[in-house]
Formats: sequence, structure tokens, C-alpha cells
Amino acid sequence: MKWASHIAIGRVIADALDLSQGERKAFLDGIVEPDRHKERGNRDGRSYLLRHHDPTDRVIMLHVWMARRLMLRNDTYQGYRHLGMALHYIQDKSTSKGILGLTHDRREEKLAKVEPSSEAVMRGLKEHVSSPEFVRRSISEVRPLKDPRKIMTQASYRSASVAAAVIDLSGRDKVKKDHARARRRHALTTVPLAIGSLAVGVSLSVLYESFYPAIPAAAIALAAFVLDRPYRRLRRLAEWNGLERH
Repeated sequence: MKWASHIAIGRVIADALDLSQGERKAFLDGIVEPDRHKERGNRDGRSYLLRHHDPTDRVIMLHVWMARRLMLRNDTYQGYRHLGMALHYIQDKSTSKGILGLTHDRREEKLAKVEPSSEAVMRGLKEHVSSPEFVRRSISEVRPLKDPRKIMTQASYRSASVAAAVIDLSGRDKVKKDHARARRRHALTTVPLAIGSLAVGVSLSVLYESFYPAIPAAAIALAAFVLDRPYRRLRRLAEWNGLERH
């Protein structure tokens, strides 16, 4: 996707969010930053250029988490910059390279003539959920498309929904209360149940020199682990809202 398309989508989102002049500039700068300076990553001590049309979800989520943490600290300028960088990859991911990349340039030229979908942006802003699971799922559902209008619609919708999820801080109080209740239940019920059942099972196995007593104990511990999934999801939501370390 060319800079003109990235910036066009960014402007529609910035207008819908009513960003200040400084936030708008930081956001639009960020949305072309990966192309401007050719962002690099590191793996196993080696530096490599990040792919734009097939970026890993991890790369996008790193920028998303950085933007979210900055927003929580009220550093909106840097927050919008990292948000723009995350959206850049989502938008590039929407654009198919075609077979061997032979049609890529021609497709981007056609795409540059397509106006962003204001309707898709407003729908994305409305349908967002402020959680890391929602953002991760939204990113994973982006598909490389060939039709310029479908590309622009998908890029506009996904960019807007992720942007809204990152900047929405309205649910922090409810998450804080839910997390406190779940943490108490986890500490007073789930952990003692799992540890206690394993301790009893191992003790009986040693006493009777048989592994059979450990089987029901392990089953109880596993059931406690499975039933604890809502707490683990809530912990991630607490991290998202700055209530636990990420």
C-alpha cells in the first residue's frame, strides 16, 4: 500500500476521533514510519528487515502494546505514533502481493485512487472491544485481498476497530473490580485445591508404592486448571488496563 493510501485512511480515522493537531501529526507520522525508516527486528541475535505484506502478528502486537501502555501513561503523542505503526502493517497485510509480486505495483496504483471507506471506519470504531484478545483476533482475521475496493474497506474497518480498542480506557474501573474478586477466588480456592490434591495424591502414592492414588489427584488439579481459564483471561485484560505488569 502506498503512502497516499496509508495517510488517507489515517486522516479519516483522525477526523473521526477528533485528534488534536499534535496527536494527528504523531499518528500520521507513525502510519508511514515503517516505510520511511525500514523498521528492523531482532531474532536470535540477528537483525532483519520486517516484512510488510506478511507481517507476523507478534510485530503488530508489540506496537499495539507499546501504544496502549503509552496511552495509559497519558503520553498520547508517542502512543498515537506507535498505534500508527501498528495500523501500517495491518493495512499492508490487507493488500495481496499476487503471484511472485508481478501485479503488486499495479494493484497499489489502483488502490491509491480509491477513497477510504468512512462507513467502514465508523463501523470499526463502533464495533470494537477494548481487549488484547479482540485486537489479536482482528489482526489474525485480516486477509490479503486483490480487489482495490475490498482492500480499502477491510483496511479501513480493521484499522479503526484496532485504533478504538487501543485508545478506549472507559472500562478500567469495572475490570479492576472484576480482577480483584477473581484474584481472591483464585488465591483462596483454585490454587489450594490444585496443590492440595496433588500433595495428597503424591503422599498416598508413596505410602502405597503405587501410582494409582495420583491419578484422581492429577485429574482434580487438571480440572482446577481448566476452570481457572476465566481468571487467566481476566489477568490479560488487567494487563491491558495497566493493573498488572505486561
